[in-house]
Amino acid sequence: MAQIDQNQFQYLELMMNPKNYGEMQEFDAKGYGKNVQTGEMVVIYLKIDPKTQKITDISWQTNGCGTTLVSGSLFSEEYKNKTIQEGLDFTQAVFEKIKDNPPPDAACGEVVARAFIAAVLDYEDRKKGIEQEHVELVTLACPVPQEEKK
Repeated sequence: MAQIDQNQFQYLELMMNPKNYGEMQEFDAKGYGKNVQTGEMVVIYLKIDPKTQKITDISWQTNGCGTTLVSGSLFSEEYKNKTIQEGLDFTQAVFEKIKDNPPPDAACGEVVARAFIAAVLDYEDRKKGIEQEHVELVTLACPVPQEEKK
């Protein structure tokens, strides 16, 4: 019987019980990340302290795969209690790291990061009295699953 190492166990745990998952009823910002190739989407909700610009709460939802569930869990934990700028800095670091990952995994991580960027844009617009949906699109290639030929 094969043994599961600690990283695999953590991956499975986050897939089965994602952190910060769910809809937020009262939020200061909401943004969408979308992969137009696969139809995968992530929505991120933020509560932000207006004085400190710290993200005091975050939640998210997806119609995506297990890798997206894990990415959303890890990213949301990283964004929580950070300032908006620290979140954006983290997102840029993520883009640098995931570009060398296999395309499907990179795109699944990118969709979460794009949703965060969209939520920040939403927050900035809401401060100006502008309310509109913000959608950021995935830029990394992700192969679309092909139907099995008979």
